[in-house]
This record gives sequence, C-alpha cells and structure tokens, in this order.
Amino acid sequence: MSRVLTFGEMLMRLQPADGKPVSQTGSYNVFYGGAEANVAIGLSHLGHEVSYFTALPERHPIAKAMILHLQKAGVETDAIIRKGGRIGSYYLEPGVSLKAANVVYDRSHTSVLRLADQEIDWVSLFSGKGWLHITGITSALSESMHHVVLAAVKAAQSAGVKVSFDFNYRSKLWPAEEAAKAYKEILPYVDHVFAGWKDFAWLFGWKIEGDDYEAQLESFYHKLSDDYGVTTASSTRREILSSGKHRLNGYYFADGKLYSADPISFDVIDRVGGGDSFAAGILHGMMRGEGTADMIRFALYYSVLTHLVIGDQSDYTEVDVAHFMANQLSDVSR
Repeated sequence: MSRVLTFGEMLMRLQPADGKPVSQTGSYNVFYGGAEANVAIGLSHLGHEVSYFTALPERHPIAKAMILHLQKAGVETDAIIRKGGRIGSYYLEPGVSLKAANVVYDRSHTSVLRLADQEIDWVSLFSGKGWLHITGITSALSESMHHVVLAAVKAAQSAGVKVSFDFNYRSKLWPAEEAAKAYKEILPYVDHVFAGWKDFAWLFGWKIEGDDYEAQLESFYHKLSDDYGVTTASSTRREILSSGKHRLNGYYFADGKLYSADPISFDVIDRVGGGDSFAAGILHGMMRGEGTADMIRFALYYSVLTHLVIGDQSDYTEVDVAHFMANQLSDVSR
C-alpha cells in the first residue's frame, strides 16, 4: 500500500451556529479542513499512511488545534512547517430553500504563503512516498505559490512519485483564464486528474462533442489523455434537486473508456468535503488495485456518507462504507 503526501493550506471554517447570515449572527461553529487535509484524513481512515505538508503559525492555539485534529485522524504532521503569518479561514452560509450557499474567504497573509520564500527539501518529503495529492486551490493563492506547486510536481515526477491533481476551481480566488493557464502547466506532471465536464467546457473552452453528458465527458477525457498524457481521470456529477436533496454519480476514465456507477439521491446534512471523500475513495481503490466498478461505487458511497456528517470529514472506515453500501434504509442496527 502506497504512502501518501498531501500538500495544501489547512483552513478554519466558521459557520453561523444559528442559521443566520454572517452579517447578522453572533455565534459560529468551527470546523478544520481544506481540500488536501480532507483527502489526507479520508485516506488515513481508509487504512493508508498519510503525511500532510503545509505551513501554520508558530505558538498559535488554533494551529495547535489543527495539528491535533490531523493527528487524531492518524495523519502524520512532522512535515508541517511552523512559520509566521496567520491562519487561513472562510465563512460559510449554507444554502436554504432557493438561496444558494455562500463562501467568504479570509486568506490574505497566511502562513502557507511564506512557503514561497522557503527552501523546501522535496527529496526528503517524497522519501518513502508513492503518491502526492494536490489541488488547484493552492496555485490560486498567489503566483509564487503556483511556482511552489510546480516545483512539487516536478520533484515528485523525478522521484517516481505518482501525482493526483484535483482542479477544484474556486471562482472567488482567481479568474478562469489564470486557472486554466496554471492547470495546463501542472498537467504534464500528473498521473490522475479529478476534473469534470464544467472544468473542460468552461475553463479550457474545449469543443463539446457527443450527444449526452457521458459521451461528452468521455471525449474530454480522451483529449486530456492525448494532449497531456493523463490516462486516468475521475469526477462526480451533482444534480441539486433542492437545497437539501442532491443526486450524485461518479465517473472513472481508464483504458480509453468511461465507467460510471448508479446515481444516488439523498438528503444533505453538510456538503463540504463530499468531493474530497470521493477523491479519497478513488485513490484508495487505485492504490489497492480494485476493479473499476467496485472502485467507483465505493468512492461514491463514501462521498455520500460524508454528506451525512456535520464537518469537513467523516471518520468512516472501509468496513463502515461496506456496511452502508449493503444496508440502505434498513432498521436500527442493534
């Protein structure tokens, strides 16, 4: 089983505890996460050895809480650099009825930005590792951080470490044109991509070919393989039936073919981290050498489970997911 390194910025999520807008609330619930940290925690609970690389402030109680949060999940934290700066955070107003969810970022002058001035020993970081997982969010933080990401993927390739890259485009962090340019610089060093229909059609502006969603997605993945040599990719398709009810499906592209699972409709408790759990589930299956159908179904159900938990991650194990897959809408387990 491969050891994994994930790299990104850990964040504090502040969510109104009373359901009011940020401008009206006086109390918040606090959660710790961030896309790469969520994948690290998910993979750890699924039985993998995972290290998380980031930078956090020195002698800061919230930084200490974040590290303890990772350690409680079994994630190795020795690679975390303690620098100056501040904690990255964001405010989340969940969607309700016809009102969409809204995110307000507070990520200026954070500790992770100082990694651009740090001499990073990538050789040591990748020693004994088989995978690196990154997302486009880190490149979105600044041009200098994008150069750090490029250095990471180039070093990973040189070390024989496989790279998984989740586009995770955030329109409030940077324009689509800048994101597309950065992603295209990263892709030559990537082994597996997490990106969906919207990423290729809207960000890259690729021509849409095919009569339906799946045919179009498959054509995009073929172009991804032809242009950048990325031969495996995956994504979810989310249909929002209402603010509290979603339908989710999962896709995996390999050997020139697109595979999918049966979609699942469910009531959402907390959407944050659901896509990261899908990513962790796919990586888990790839590292375990599981069959395609089993891999997609497992990742999809793992994602759904995380949607049913308040917070950015769940602590479900492989056994828990298997039990959930086999026991839909059953009576109390006792």
